[in-house]
Amino acid sequence: MKKGILVLVATMWSGLIMAQNAGVSKPISVNIVKEIIPAILDIVPGSVEFVDKSGNNAIDANETCYIRFQVRNTGKGDGIGCKVKISATGTANGVRYADKTLPTIAAGSTQTVEIPLTAGMGTLDGVANFRFEVTEPQGFGTDPGELSVATKAFVSPMLQIVDYSITSSTGSSQLQKKSPFDLQLMLQNTQYGKAENVKVQISLPEGVYLMDGEELMSFASIDGGSAKSLVYSLIVTNNYANTNIPVKVELKEKWGKYAENKTINLQLNQTMASNKLVVDEVRQQRDEIQIAQIGSAVDKNIPHTDVVNKNTFALIIANEDYMSVDAVPFAKNDGNIFKKYCINTLGIPERNIHLRENATLNIMRSDLGWLKQVCDAYKGEASIIFYYAGHGIPDENDKSAYLLPTDGDGRFVQSGYKLDDLYSRLGSMLAKSVTVFMDACFSGSQRGPGMLASARGVALKAKSGVPQGKMVVFSAAQGDETAYPNNEEGHGMFTYYLLKKLQETKGDVTLKELGDYITTNVSQQSIVLNSKSQTPCVTPASAVADSWKNWKLK
Repeated sequence: MKKGILVLVATMWSGLIMAQNAGVSKPISVNIVKEIIPAILDIVPGSVEFVDKSGNNAIDANETCYIRFQVRNTGKGDGIGCKVKISATGTANGVRYADKTLPTIAAGSTQTVEIPLTAGMGTLDGVANFRFEVTEPQGFGTDPGELSVATKAFVSPMLQIVDYSITSSTGSSQLQKKSPFDLQLMLQNTQYGKAENVKVQISLPEGVYLMDGEELMSFASIDGGSAKSLVYSLIVTNNYANTNIPVKVELKEKWGKYAENKTINLQLNQTMASNKLVVDEVRQQRDEIQIAQIGSAVDKNIPHTDVVNKNTFALIIANEDYMSVDAVPFAKNDGNIFKKYCINTLGIPERNIHLRENATLNIMRSDLGWLKQVCDAYKGEASIIFYYAGHGIPDENDKSAYLLPTDGDGRFVQSGYKLDDLYSRLGSMLAKSVTVFMDACFSGSQRGPGMLASARGVALKAKSGVPQGKMVVFSAAQGDETAYPNNEEGHGMFTYYLLKKLQETKGDVTLKELGDYITTNVSQQSIVLNSKSQTPCVTPASAVADSWKNWKLK
């Protein structure tokens, strides 16, 4: 006989068992003992775990997770008709779960059990406490197990086109018909929730064509705060009749209501950015989401003024692309953004500004002639701003400094414009004031690696030149130093802090305050970013003594 467990059977068997009781026979009821072979179940210690796709160890709204554990049968019989019973307290009202019938648990086997937990939109922040057990019909089920899990309320995403930029594919500075250009969009999830099943589709007007890039782009998901750069190569045909070019961008995501469409209105003949930026995906912490952008923060939100400085004139030379030497990174962007500050923040009429990109020696001379004519016409009431971003070179013989036009050669100073001659010409003009911003160095170094001049391959300590007349000169570097770029901001280091101070003060700043700010910040950041010194300085002409300190550009 098999060994089993003795169980009292509730059924009664009645028979006539003769008992001697005062000589009288009577029936007696007797309990019969029956043997069964049960399953004996328990939850394997250490096997209980919480499983979620997001990996944040929480039940997020609209997410299905699982409680997983192993149940073991140590009995001699099979576990038939076993069920998982589950209940919950805490913030589990928005979470759906249910009891579950299990397949037979064979004697001596172990079975993995998963209990689905599906969170709805109404899930709240908090903690859900789950209690579960496996029951067995004969009463040999498991002891209860418990698990507490954090619950997270629904957090919506928000997809937006937060910035855009256009750049030329052919070197053109303006958006023209029949000239390919790149439209760069910055797509960002500006809220904390994850955006899923993201679709980005652009629509172009008739006469404008997509040359490269995908009309419809898809992304499985974009985390909260993350941003992506999308680039489309476009071209406008001669058949396009309007000057406005509306580019429609349609955004979609899983829920169909957390994305904003956008129409970007481009204009024929508008100025294009000089550099297309490579923008890596941005991922930030929940409490740090910032709106992403293409380019520097100083290029955006340029302050506007109601003041009109009709007697102020500006010559801006932005020499980036040279014929015989390496380019100056970001010089054209320096000049273009400085022009915008002149117009918007300093109130200078656009007609009073000459912006020259990649100026040759003759163009530089011609525009200086225009400044002289202006000063003569205004009879001492005109204020002059001269801005230069580009290469400077030293004369190895007498250490004098030269500006290098784009048709100049760094080996021959005769192809440059001598700094002393520039100061002499500006200083002799009949001007109320002359303010010079010089984002260049004259040591033979350049913004990128390498040297322009100096056959010895070492930086020279060039003479800085002597300001004349009613002139104040802001120089980006001294002596044998290099005027470095700020690659993160897309500007020369000197120009970036010039623009940043104008932005912070809305142009209401004295030249002394401006000079102190530029010198302090450039000196500090050059050491941090480049591990080398760059020390801007402000040099006034002797005729203005200390009065220049209270001058303002606005």
